Amino acid sequence: MKIIILSITQYKEKDGIVDAISEEGPISFQVKGLFGSKGKFASLNNAMTIADIELSQGKSKYPTLKAFELIQTPMKEVTELNYMGALMFLSEITRKGLQDDEKAMLFKHLYAALLQLKTGNNPWWIVLVYTANVLKATGAEFEVDHCMICGKRKGITTFSFEEGGFICKDCFQPDMERPFNTNQMLLIRAAFRAVDYAHVDENCTQENALVVLTRLREYINDYLGISIESLKFLSN
Repeated sequence: MKIIILSITQYKEKDGIVDAISEEGPISFQVKGLFGSKGKFASLNNAMTIADIELSQGKSKYPTLKAFELIQTPMKEVTELNYMGALMFLSEITRKGLQDDEKAMLFKHLYAALLQLKTGNNPWWIVLVYTANVLKATGAEFEVDHCMICGKRKGITTFSFEEGGFICKDCFQPDMERPFNTNQMLLIRAAFRAVDYAHVDENCTQENALVVLTRLREYINDYLGISIESLKFLSN
């Protein structure tokens, strides 16, 4: 069973309880010797690790790890701050922003995002696209193909969080905000329409991505009641 580790809690002296997700949904299991430096399972002691595991069910509350094959560790020889910030963001929004059934839906997205994050060079695009997919899974998807009010595809003037997407010039009201410039509006459209994490949109500069992510973070906090703190680590 392929899993992605979300968090680890120490249990007894050297054992750990791992909380992870799989295609079937969340799963928790015990790993004996996880915190021992010479233990055979020590390489799993990192959140966002991807592995193929085999479990055994005993009399304890949690199944126990029997064997595993490491698919990808999040550790790199040279670790950039933005890379670590992206890992923290992906972990936090998955743990806080998704219900159990939604975590199963997002497993393939998180798997693909982590693989691309380690080999790619634009962490902001990966975080932005994954955030868009999290919002889709929660039912908070935005309309980015036409005006949310009248349906026109031309004359798009602004993006409205309150209305739920793009607004054209004919439907624009003076009291509506303009949270994004043109390139940032194109970027949020690209993120919500993206089919993978490898093809980075040309508007995805660090500056544009952080503006969009900051506003999405505020939306997640205001409308979903979830505070995502790790975005600050992507601002360096």
